[in-house]
Amino acid sequence: MTPWYLRWLLKPYLLAGWTAADVLHALDVRPDGSPWTYTWKSVNELRHIPGWVRHRLAAWLDEDGRVLPSRSQRALAAVARQRAEQRARRDQWEAWAVASGIELTPRVSRAEALAPPPPLVVGERSGPNEAFRRARLELERRLCELETSSGHRIAMVSSMSSIL
Repeated sequence: MTPWYLRWLLKPYLLAGWTAADVLHALDVRPDGSPWTYTWKSVNELRHIPGWVRHRLAAWLDEDGRVLPSRSQRALAAVARQRAEQRARRDQWEAWAVASGIELTPRVSRAEALAPPPPLVVGERSGPNEAFRRARLELERRLCELETSSGHRIAMVSSMSSIL
């Protein structure tokens, strides 16, 4: 079968928005979901391949000769119907919350929820904050008092002053 002849056979289906995967699915499965039976052992036993393709795809035409929705088109329609139902339930819930006086938090979009955190800016090292410095100075002052009152040399005092 030539590419031209195949395009001619598939033209109504492709114009109806079918994909190549939809055509392959239609060759294996009837519109009701039941599989086509195979009465031959290999492709070599098919006598007229264009007639076989035309016969299998004819099941996907309605009484007026219009192409039925493909598997992917049916799936898209089901998803759209489900989203419309979800939107209606969400609107109903929000209306109930407003009527009840409940304040709802703003919804975060999927893109915002899945967005990576902003990159960290690598700058100069900030060092300890002011509260840490005050606590460290207080500790050093107490150690100095302890040293002067007991006469012992504490090695930590000198090491702490080098940290600050």
